[in-house]
Amino acid sequence: TFFSPRPRRRGLRNRIETEEHQMTAELASSSADAEAVAPTTSSSSSAVAAPSIALPPNRFELELEFVQSLASPAYLHYLATSGTLYQSSFLDFLRYLRYWKRPQYARYLLYPHCLYFLDLLVPPDSDPDDGSEGGGDGKGDSGEAFRREMAQLPFRNFVHEQQFYSWQFRSARLYGRGEGTKE
Repeated sequence: TFFSPRPRRRGLRNRIETEEHQMTAELASSSADAEAVAPTTSSSSSAVAAPSIALPPNRFELELEFVQSLASPAYLHYLATSGTLYQSSFLDFLRYLRYWKRPQYARYLLYPHCLYFLDLLVPPDSDPDDGSEGGGDGKGDSGEAFRREMAQLPFRNFVHEQQFYSWQFRSARLYGRGEGTKE
């Protein structure tokens, strides 16, 4: 046939497997460093230590798929109405997923809106461990307003429409369709 995507898929598969291997190695080294630094003098600290859970071999693909699902306003609405967006463990997981903004990981994303929505859900300046409330600007934005509004159906529809208009504008600029082609 004229078009055969198999070699490209194998290349992407190899890159994904290489990224998975590197991430696993980084996590293993960081957990080993944390164990070496963590004090083990009391019995309560051993109970608080991170459990040794085997990571799934397709972790990279699972996290990639989940991060990209954040680009869907309908899915964010579901998370908000089910109460998942208000759980502290889920918010910590979203903070962890911000590593997808690094260029070596962002190149695998097909839906860049997911990074924008990730920042709206848990803004970079809302980390609880940095000691400041809401960063240095005094606003105190922790993403709570966006999470609360996503539970409202009219707001979800508004976000979806704005996302559509953004893609429409981007398509017109990139591919020369629409009003932007006039010389």
